[in-house]
Amino acid sequence: MKRFIFLSALLILNRFADAQTTYLYTSDLKKEANPLVSLFGFGWTGSIIIQITGLTFVIYALWIYSFKKVQVPDFNKKITLKQFISLFHFNDTGSFLKLFYKLPTNKNSLLYSFGYISTYTLIFFSIIVSCSTTFLILSKGYRNFYSFYKTPILLYTLSFILIIILAVRFYKKELLMRASA
Repeated sequence: MKRFIFLSALLILNRFADAQTTYLYTSDLKKEANPLVSLFGFGWTGSIIIQITGLTFVIYALWIYSFKKVQVPDFNKKITLKQFISLFHFNDTGSFLKLFYKLPTNKNSLLYSFGYISTYTLIFFSIIVSCSTTFLILSKGYRNFYSFYKTPILLYTLSFILIIILAVRFYKKELLMRASA
């Protein structure tokens, strides 16, 4: 319970810090790189509503991860990570590719994994973006670097890499935990 509360509070505080630094840097959102603003034209109201909705969903998924269990059939201890991911979501070891086009058949497995992966990704990403925006406020040199190197693209690439790393970490952790049980 303490971990759930701590991570939820950390998520909320980090998202607030991101919004606060964004407001300090570009209160009219003209320099905002968030696709909700730059591509879809949302202002503060729309962005805040979507951010709160998304944050609520992530916290709900974190709750699933924290308090629910995903049943996985018994398996050979020498199973590969790819086979385990397939077993975790589809109850068989040969359905890994289905993960990219079909909803899992194993109840709660998608929300359970999303709870871990999205929580940690959003925490790390919010810290990185808040720091980047703070540097934009404080440093002309960073502003030049930011615009010259297309830093928003780098930040979104970093978030994609972070998702992959955290997903692999999640599945390895689950495999290790279940193999030793």
